[in-house]
Amino acid sequence: MSLYEPLYRYIFHGTRLITDPAYCKPLASKGLGEHDNWHGFNNGQIISKGTTTCIKTELSPSANTVYFKRYSYLKHKWRFFLRRSKAATELINYQRLKSINIPTLDVVAFYEQRTLGRLSTACIVTKEIPDTQQLDHFYTQLLATHSADQRTIILNSIKKQLFAQLRAAHAAGFFHLDLKWRNVLIQQLGDHYTPIWIDCPRGVQRRYANYSLKVADLSGLARKATSFFSNQQLYRMLYEYLGETATKQQARRLFFAIRDHLTRRPPDDFFD
Repeated sequence: MSLYEPLYRYIFHGTRLITDPAYCKPLASKGLGEHDNWHGFNNGQIISKGTTTCIKTELSPSANTVYFKRYSYLKHKWRFFLRRSKAATELINYQRLKSINIPTLDVVAFYEQRTLGRLSTACIVTKEIPDTQQLDHFYTQLLATHSADQRTIILNSIKKQLFAQLRAAHAAGFFHLDLKWRNVLIQQLGDHYTPIWIDCPRGVQRRYANYSLKVADLSGLARKATSFFSNQQLYRMLYEYLGETATKQQARRLFFAIRDHLTRRPPDDFFD
């Protein structure tokens, strides 16, 4: 979907639906048309359920499998009063990621329902990306099936790409703010592995005074990494993020800032 300026504004009352023209009929055939009840949609495999519900849905053979995500606020309609919804923010952030050449999800539909400014439902539908695994599953399960030499080559390639993506995002003033391992997909195409960023309704754009946001993104990756890598290995990884011109002082400052951030809600075995 191309960038829609109305996404930067809220609708005060009524329904807003934006759909990729190629997906209008396939989505409508599943109950996601202009006049359908998006709040009650449950046609597919339920991945998660609650205030935020995610459903995997198979469309017609000519269209992709999609993921339907619904943010429901029927009991808290004032939460996003006169504010942009999470679904709208997520769509905007996917467009921002694409503009800085970071692989991410393709959005095929967006839906909002408001009553006098109060948000009750917001939905976003994205294409499934084939041949992908979440980073945590890829590292703990799939990577173990390779030889030691292959694991080193694959891991080094993924680290190099991921830190390059992170540098590019931060240089452009974009911060994911929920960059945990399960929000990074690894796509395998032959012998090539590509990190793909997903699930970013918290992401923000900030050009200045953003050091704490850099720390937050790096801490998201470090939270799981502390279970598999030593402090010395994690410290060396920071140079891949900071670049070849980084000084020891810069790396140490960032390392301890990340460590302080993690101590607020430490991961398992953080103090072992």
